[in-house]
Amino acid sequence: MDYTTKLTLAAALAAGVLALAGCGSDGTAQNPAPAAGGGEVTVGESVPQVYADARYHYAIDAPGRMTANPDGTASFVGPSERLEIAVVTGSSASDPGALASQDAKALSVSASGFRQLSSPSAMTLNGHSLIKFTYTWNAGTSAVTGKAVELTTARYYFSKNSATVAVITYGIVSNQYDPQGADDLASTFRWQ
Repeated sequence: MDYTTKLTLAAALAAGVLALAGCGSDGTAQNPAPAAGGGEVTVGESVPQVYADARYHYAIDAPGRMTANPDGTASFVGPSERLEIAVVTGSSASDPGALASQDAKALSVSASGFRQLSSPSAMTLNGHSLIKFTYTWNAGTSAVTGKAVELTTARYYFSKNSATVAVITYGIVSNQYDPQGADDLASTFRWQ
């Protein structure tokens, strides 16, 4: 299964889970990690939890309990936000900008109601150079309200080297999206 197919399947899975979750609890037991330095938690409504991936050797402060998936991705899907990390290896990882552009094009036909808010562009986050783009999409229908669930999503491309890049996709219901909050979450990503 290629990377684009994995992204499409992951988006469909997340849409289904979000549609079922609606605005209620995600039903998972949480073991919250304390906020760094005892400060305020600014990511969605959740207390961050450290996730360390043994397969690809990275860590991130996630908005909830992450699950390692058989396809190599790791994900969290809550009632109003989601986080997915996919690691791309090989020649396609050598140009994160081209990879981001390819992903944006694939999402434009696979994600319902896709609307690109920003094009893939270089930025510096917590001292690391990376690529980022943002978009909105329809993640299904709320089981509670019966209305469409629109997510605003930021996608980040963190290179480890010329053959490995982590693709971090963070989305939250659009009326709660905070660009700085999304960047703050992504800035906790670190290669180990």
